This record gives sequence, C-alpha cells and structure tokens, in this order.
Amino acid sequence: MILRFFDKSYAVGGKFFAKLAESARPAFAAPTAAAPLINANMFVLVSMLASAFLAHYNAPKFYNELEAPADGGSKLGRFNFVVAGGFLMSCVVMGLVMAAGFMTFGKASQGLILNSYATSDPLASLARLGIGLSIIFSYPLNFVGLREGILAFVGKTEEGKKNSVHVALTLAIMLLMNGSALFLKDLGLVVALGGAVLGSALVYIFPALMAIGEKAGAMGKAEKLANWALTGLGVFFAVLGSIMCLK
Repeated sequence: MILRFFDKSYAVGGKFFAKLAESARPAFAAPTAAAPLINANMFVLVSMLASAFLAHYNAPKFYNELEAPADGGSKLGRFNFVVAGGFLMSCVVMGLVMAAGFMTFGKASQGLILNSYATSDPLASLARLGIGLSIIFSYPLNFVGLREGILAFVGKTEEGKKNSVHVALTLAIMLLMNGSALFLKDLGLVVALGGAVLGSALVYIFPALMAIGEKAGAMGKAEKLANWALTGLGVFFAVLGSIMCLK
C-alpha cells in the first residue's frame, strides 16, 4: 500500500486508475468551513481504533500461558513488556496502513481498504491472500474468547466442558456469526459500530467499574474519581460513536 501511494499507480494517469470504477477512483477535497478537518466524524475513527486494539478478552489467557521468570519472581513485568511491544507494533503497522490507504483513495476509501485496489493489481492480490490467511488462523483465538465469555456470562463454565454442550454451542455461534457475515457487507460499519459499543465497554467502562467495585479501601478517592471519569468517557464514546457511525 505504501509502494502504491508513492508510485502513483492509482492517481490520475496511473496504470491502475482506468481499471477502477468511476465511483471507486481517488477523491480528495480540501477542508472547508462546511466540513472542517476536526469534526464529529472523527469519532468514527475513535470507534474503529477501539476495535483495532481490542485484545482484552484474551489477556488472562495470554498471562496464564506466559512462562514465569527462571528466578521464580513475578511474571507481571514480562507480561507488561509483551503487551507494550504488541501494542506498539500494532500501532505502527495499522497507522501506516491507514495513512497509505487514505492518502491513496481519499473519501473513496472502502471499509475494507483492499477492496479499493484493482483486482488486476498483483500486490493487492498478494495482500488479500495474506489477510485471508490471517483471518483463518486468528479466528480460533477470537472464537474461543467469545465462547468462553458466553459460558461464563450464563454461569455454565463447567457444563461447557461436556462434549455435547461444547459442540452444540460451537456450531450455534459459528452459524450465527458466519450467517451474519453473508449479509453484512460494509466492514467499515461493522468495525466502527462494534468498536463504539463493545470496544468502549471493554476498553473504558467495564475495567473502570470493576476497579470501583473492589472492596472498601482498595483505592483512594482520587483513583476512584479517575475511574468514574473513565467510565463516563467510555459512555460518551459509545453513544456519540454509535450515532456518528449510523449517520
């Protein structure tokens, strides 16, 4: 994507420009008084970022599976290092992809940015293959987190270990998720709306409420106020983000 931005393959006169449908060709407009650069639509991006960095549901699993230090000390420091490194790498990669895609296509950018590239572009085809493989091999990680979360929510964690319940629930969730995917075509809307509602809940609201709910004396007044403020911020992002995504 970065290469295609710099070689201008999709700019007017580029080798792939004419192969795009007219509605899919790059379109740019300078900020105006009617549509300033900083506006409420930025909350759609904030919602998408909540989805981009949403790994909280697997954090306990990753922590439990992380090898403890050889000296028998706490593995929290090692876990923090892994988390910080993972978030930093994700931030850099996703920032580059987002910038390269938008600077290439502007407001014609599609929800799944690779759909904006010509089908005859060999590099885009290679990237689509990579995304396909990524989805196939990351799907189980996301799926396990969802299934275990549902079982814990309804208080059936132990019953979920039974083979009959395990298979039935797995098939039911897969039918629901994959069936929905056949009809929901706007990936940008799915990611943004999911980030606004679920992302805000998992990133801001639930952790803060769990901290507030700790036993009396577990935190000071300033820390409790900070967590209430974080909860309010999460509700604000969820409501405004959802409204802007649906608009």
